[in-house]
Amino acid sequence: MEEFRAIEFQRARDFSKKMNATFEFIRQNFKSLGKSILYIAGPSVLVGSLLIGSFMGEFMTLSQSMQNNAGNPEAFGDYFLSVNFWVQLILMFIFLFISFIVTIATINNYLIIYDERKTNKIEVQEVWDRVRNTFWTYLGSTLLFFVFLIIAYIVLLIPIVVLGSISGFLIFFGVMAFICGIFYLIFSASLTFFIQSYEKKNFFDSVVRSFRLVNNGKWWSTFGLVFILQMIMGVSSYIFLIPYYIIIFTSSMHSVSTGSAMEFSDSMKIWTMVFFTLYYMAQMLLYALPNIGIAFQYFNLVELKEARGLMNQIENLGQANSPENRPEEHY
Repeated sequence: MEEFRAIEFQRARDFSKKMNATFEFIRQNFKSLGKSILYIAGPSVLVGSLLIGSFMGEFMTLSQSMQNNAGNPEAFGDYFLSVNFWVQLILMFIFLFISFIVTIATINNYLIIYDERKTNKIEVQEVWDRVRNTFWTYLGSTLLFFVFLIIAYIVLLIPIVVLGSISGFLIFFGVMAFICGIFYLIFSASLTFFIQSYEKKNFFDSVVRSFRLVNNGKWWSTFGLVFILQMIMGVSSYIFLIPYYIIIFTSSMHSVSTGSAMEFSDSMKIWTMVFFTLYYMAQMLLYALPNIGIAFQYFNLVELKEARGLMNQIENLGQANSPENRPEEHY
């Protein structure tokens, strides 16, 4: 049996070592971390996934019906104005919102417990106890992020309006500046949630702390790490949609060969709900990848700027060599 060796968090790592540490952590904690995510975040993720699958199934049915019947704008209008559409949309938003918060809280608290105990034998109840205390903090932070994102959107939109009033050609540069500004803000604040849990800071202090760490010459490093892990997450979760598109392609080819219009049957609607449900559930579970990567980037930046790990090693070395910690000598 392979001997377990806890990963040291307080350490400076280059890009490849952060990637290796992220996947090594996943390998070590696949069972216990996966169980924690499924048990704690699973119920809300499942409900949200089912709502997405049902929504996509109904939307595809309506779209296919519109295509086969040469278009009926009133059908679309009635659908979007129906009570069922808005109830489903609101419930979907609520459960996806809760799923996002609970998933992040579960992953971050698991990471902190692992760092404290230096073991992967972590029980779901232990993680759940901390998630309950973190949930409302993350909920408030997410809402504040949403508010500030709207403010940033309005502020960054002003240059586009100004450039557009000068020349239509300059709008392109305004849009590019807008996109760059949004990306800059998002990745600069990417450490906020983990800082809130690990350093027990409030939202505003955590955002400031994240900006100072990331923008200490490490913005591109943070962007690259999170972007690549997000891409891996997206591609991996997209695998669950490949069978669905194969079924759609096969059905459309059959319709072309027979000369009949493709019909979105009840069985196709069920397949749509099943595969989109699996896709979203996989996406939420795989969100552990970028979230763990963010945690390793946090420790990397803190070590580079403050050398906490090195200071701890020096302190432990001094304690190990102190007279009171020396073993008793027998003559």
